[in-house]
Amino acid sequence: MRMAFRYPLQSLLRLRESLERQEENRLFAVAAEVARLRAQIEELRQGNAAARRRELNALEVSGGVAITLQFMAICDAAVAGACARLQIQLDAAEHKRLLQLAAYQAARQKREILEGLRERQESAYQVETAHHEQQSLDDSFLLRHRSPADE
Repeated sequence: MRMAFRYPLQSLLRLRESLERQEENRLFAVAAEVARLRAQIEELRQGNAAARRRELNALEVSGGVAITLQFMAICDAAVAGACARLQIQLDAAEHKRLLQLAAYQAARQKREILEGLRERQESAYQVETAHHEQQSLDDSFLLRHRSPADE
């Protein structure tokens, strides 16, 4: 009876799988940061737009006061500055995400190469095992069905 297939690089394959998971987790973390920054920018813009609408409605009701317009301009500038700072962070996070995506893809490719090698070796092992089993069956058949004249 032959032994079960044993892949000599199994520990390396497990390491590659682990490294791929680590890179994937890092990618998820960076992608979450990108999403958080995008949401923050959108929240700031929507909050500013809502405040602007409220102030404009208040101006219509009160008849318009110059100080309100000046306050709105200051608020708009503050929001624009905050959005610009967040956009810089977002651009950096997006760049980091792309780098991490490349690292994940490289780790995945290395794991897939080892996995493919394992599959080819296992397939070759199975073919060899089947050949040996068939040879053994053939030998057994020949021994059982040998004629006395053959001896």
